Amino acid sequence: MLGSLLTSENRYTSIGRLVDAVWGTTPPDTASKQIRNAVSDLRAILAASGAVIVPVADGYRLDIGGAHLDLLEFHDRLTRARAQLAAGRPSDAIAEFRAALSLWNGPMLSGLKSDALEAQSAGVHETRLSVIEECVDLELAHGRHKALLGELADWVADHPLRERMVAQYVLALHRSGARARAFAVYEQTRRRLAEQLGLSPGPELTDVHRLMLREDARTEGPAADTAPGPAGRTARPAAVAAVHAAPAPVAAGEPGSGTGAGPWAPDAAPGFAPDCLPPDIAHFVGRAAEIRGLLLEAARPGARRVLAIDGMPGVGKTALAVHVAHRAAERFPDGRYFLDLRGHSATRDPLDRHAALRHLLLLSGAAPDSLPRRGEELAALWRARSTGLRALIVLDNAADAEQVRPLLPAGDGCLTLVTSRRRLTMTTWSATRVLSLDPLPRAEGYELFCLLLGKRHPRPEPAAVDGVLALCGDLPLAVSAAAARLRRRPSWPLAHLIARLAHPRQRLADLQTEQGGVAACFDASYRHLNTGRQRLLRILGAAGGDTTDVPTASALAGLPAFVAERMLEDLVDEHLLLQPEPGRYRMHPLVKAYCGALSHAPDTAHGADAPHEVFATGLSGAPGPVPGAACPAVEEIPAPPPGCPAEALAA
Repeated sequence: MLGSLLTSENRYTSIGRLVDAVWGTTPPDTASKQIRNAVSDLRAILAASGAVIVPVADGYRLDIGGAHLDLLEFHDRLTRARAQLAAGRPSDAIAEFRAALSLWNGPMLSGLKSDALEAQSAGVHETRLSVIEECVDLELAHGRHKALLGELADWVADHPLRERMVAQYVLALHRSGARARAFAVYEQTRRRLAEQLGLSPGPELTDVHRLMLREDARTEGPAADTAPGPAGRTARPAAVAAVHAAPAPVAAGEPGSGTGAGPWAPDAAPGFAPDCLPPDIAHFVGRAAEIRGLLLEAARPGARRVLAIDGMPGVGKTALAVHVAHRAAERFPDGRYFLDLRGHSATRDPLDRHAALRHLLLLSGAAPDSLPRRGEELAALWRARSTGLRALIVLDNAADAEQVRPLLPAGDGCLTLVTSRRRLTMTTWSATRVLSLDPLPRAEGYELFCLLLGKRHPRPEPAAVDGVLALCGDLPLAVSAAAARLRRRPSWPLAHLIARLAHPRQRLADLQTEQGGVAACFDASYRHLNTGRQRLLRILGAAGGDTTDVPTASALAGLPAFVAERMLEDLVDEHLLLQPEPGRYRMHPLVKAYCGALSHAPDTAHGADAPHEVFATGLSGAPGPVPGAACPAVEEIPAPPPGCPAEALAA
């Protein structure tokens, strides 16, 4: 219980959460009484330290007071490091990051056996790993490749499927002269991702791989023996062609990785036709009608064609766009570009237009020192370089139309594929076609589950898998995570997995992957909402049933009907609510579980605690409001007065 209070870091912890930490899903009838007795004992033990346990509503808050808590110091150091970074002092930022990391001496709360505590600790451990990666990025940018090899080797051994960390290790090896080892580590990771998760490497790992290929090609020169590539694509050196083998099978639910320019950012040389697409998906499950329609539009002539794909988090937008891009690639011999705009990310701000334009220009072969500084000049240069080209551009994870508009190529022979979590319209960027992606049909979800389950389990009957698919809401990312979970536990019968997923909080915890999983996807969308919409989602998550209408939402949230309707419609546009018929709104079952967990957090000026700290499933990202997410004055609605339905639900 002390561990649960400490990891809440001066925040409220409900008695129910403490019961979960101590007894899990089988508490005794006297659990609440025993918790209160234990609180009395803890107060006596902690009296000399200056820490005080304060009652709050139906729970408690541990006020650290004058006591020392290493976890708080860790976060203080991170705040200082990022302040140094914002001030343009990366060396000082590295020193603060290293001071923060030096506070760790092993796993958090090691020795305590509690599923709830392990999940709670996982969130902090994820923050630790993200800080390591952030610090290593800075150190790699300072040329400390050799000095980092030992540390990175240890971390990659512990986290072999953490792609950003592996990419850092591969880059450090290559830049230190260990080229063969670098390619071997990449290939080993590629195989692991395919065999254990059914995924292919994400953009971070493929970026560093392409960088190594280009650097080796430049080192060997034009006379070097090369392996023939497909028509219109750059040939690869024969020494590394075998490493860049055909990608392994990947499912339709593969999520985008949300990467940005790191120390291995692509810098295509003039004269190259860039091929920057992530690896193709060898065995794509379902979406046959959608693929056929997009390919038909891609083949039609027309000026500045834009195909847009929107849908809820985890529905497979990026996977579909990448698959279609590979199918249509031969029509665009002047280059295939892929750029993650980070419109919805739990840890990073959306890519601004200056950075995005610079990235596209570098991919097109522009020399870094030739790029102008002003945004208008960058946009003009991109239009000039893309005029007359037959190129395919994938702009993934767009925040809104304004982010995309200056990035559209000027060439009439170009095709742009855009993905976004926001609902798009035919007028957006003058799109040729807009496709709103739904969860998979049940039959396709079954095929996806069986494909990723592999051969360690016998192929189940469709009826047996229906329970898993229903609990996953047929969401491709969730189905993929469930199959991967069962694949990693060959002793589990399918019924055991279904029983675990039936508990909403356990479901969110079980649908995690090395890349973050379902809750991390929702986390990224939730953080980019304004406080009014965040609060409404939490209220709907706590309400009974999964459907609502304007009068009900208005009463529950204590809002005028016209404000409630506007907010509900906005959440439909964000793909966080469904609208089966006019005036009716429905929550996807996983969004319902996610928002139900968030509803345990009290209303505050900033909406809620970081989602991963509320239900503790090991998500990444720092708490707090998201830049650019301020809401209009009409939506800054205070918490409802005591006695209203919303407070009853929150209690």
